[in-house]
Amino acid sequence: MASRQVGQVSNSNRIKKNLVSDSVLSKEMKYALLKKEKQSTKETKRKNLSSKRGRESTFWKNVKSITPNIYWTRIETYGTPGIPDLLGVYIDKSLKKNISFWCELKLTKFNKLDLSPFQIAWNIKRYSLCQDNFIMAKGVEERKIFFWPGAVARELVINYKDVEPLFTVDQPWTHVLEPAIGRVLVHVP
Repeated sequence: MASRQVGQVSNSNRIKKNLVSDSVLSKEMKYALLKKEKQSTKETKRKNLSSKRGRESTFWKNVKSITPNIYWTRIETYGTPGIPDLLGVYIDKSLKKNISFWCELKLTKFNKLDLSPFQIAWNIKRYSLCQDNFIMAKGVEERKIFFWPGAVARELVINYKDVEPLFTVDQPWTHVLEPAIGRVLVHVP
């Protein structure tokens, strides 16, 4: 009878160990599944962001490559909403001075620009204070680049075709975009 009790005790110990290892295993499995789920959620968000920004980032790369006399700093911040995408410094060799300015990059979508309320507010306020911020949009349908002062941000959200740009550059814009930006910057008060 004593050996029977010893056998039952050792069996119950094994069962307890198996239950403990099963619970640990299930915790590990739960952790692995949660980790995998989070990773797939991140990948989905990344895909959504890349498809949303994909063409705008291509536009940025094109602008950077065809404006060698503008020193660009790309700003991607989620901490301060409304700040434009780019801070540029135009190096004017004829006046021998540098001109700093802000620039929001956008792609046209139907007849509108997709500016957030924060971007609209920032552009309008900044332009009223300094007149050194602009919105540059690539007209996807027209194959043009449009350049507006930041003061008209609100109107661009409604219908950009109703707002007169400071300049428009037709494709190919390789040798004409930078001089056009320079002319605007030099003549801004």
